[in-house]
Amino acid sequence: MNPPCELTVRALLPSLRTLVAKELAKNYGWTQTKIAKRLGVTQAAVSGYLTQDIESAAQPPFTIEELKGIAKTITAEIALKRLTNVDLINNICEVCLSLRRGGAICHAHKIKVPELEEERCTICMQLHMSLADISDVRRIILGDLRASVSLLESTPEFAELVPEVFSNIVMGLKEAKGVADVAGIPGRLVRVRGKVKALMDPEFGVSSHLARLLLTVMKIDPNVRSVINLKYDEKMRDAIEKLNLRCLVLNRDPNYRGKEDQLIKFAEMAVKNDGNGLDVIIDAGGFGIEPNAYFFNESATKLTDRVVRIAKMLNNSKKEK
Repeated sequence: MNPPCELTVRALLPSLRTLVAKELAKNYGWTQTKIAKRLGVTQAAVSGYLTQDIESAAQPPFTIEELKGIAKTITAEIALKRLTNVDLINNICEVCLSLRRGGAICHAHKIKVPELEEERCTICMQLHMSLADISDVRRIILGDLRASVSLLESTPEFAELVPEVFSNIVMGLKEAKGVADVAGIPGRLVRVRGKVKALMDPEFGVSSHLARLLLTVMKIDPNVRSVINLKYDEKMRDAIEKLNLRCLVLNRDPNYRGKEDQLIKFAEMAVKNDGNGLDVIIDAGGFGIEPNAYFFNESATKLTDRVVRIAKMLNNSKKEK
């Protein structure tokens, strides 16, 4: 009896706790007590995480680059108070399940139990991602996202557009009603050695922030089916103006309590008031919120084509200077 869960408990969870604790302490100024309460561990355990060398935090079969990307995404969501305890557990389980579907856990498990390779084990795939349970429409959307991710990963210039909170690209069903009807990239699109990489394959129901934003816009403009978030700065502003993209800017009210809700409500108002639809919603950012530009389009592939064009245009402008 050697289930893959053992690898999760012995290697994945301790590594993620260490990296998340370090991120919360270093980049968000959280105390050990606050970190311990949020992670569900003791303060003494957190103290041990913070003194551990970063390079030794990753245990085989995982690499430090792979885990850093996952941990940074989780940390950002925790720090911005977007994740409830249910959300946090769900995200960890999604990461684990994805790594069991042909990922690092799957490969390591087959090395540990060689008979699984001989028997062509597909247990995790059958349990958690049965293609028979995926409708043709959902299959098409997942394929659209895979093609988009492949193009973004093969475009080195795109790495310059990824914000500190990382990027994600999502696409919803035509009649999407909730987050479960919107597909995205678990763990987001992260920077690894100067390139962008999706740590996991696209799935439905894995994005909360972008999915909610997309659903809000889709209620008013059903032609919009996809959105991606990118870093916003002066160069991005110039590119938007040069391409004559229709956009509106959210200048945040510092007294507004709901950070995410403020963007959602602004998007709803912006789309209602703009009869021609919008290409971009810019969140100028604020205290604890990084400026982001949210690009919309009718499909993930069309959206990606536009983003790649912008990335190459900005890169060429930099070379000319």
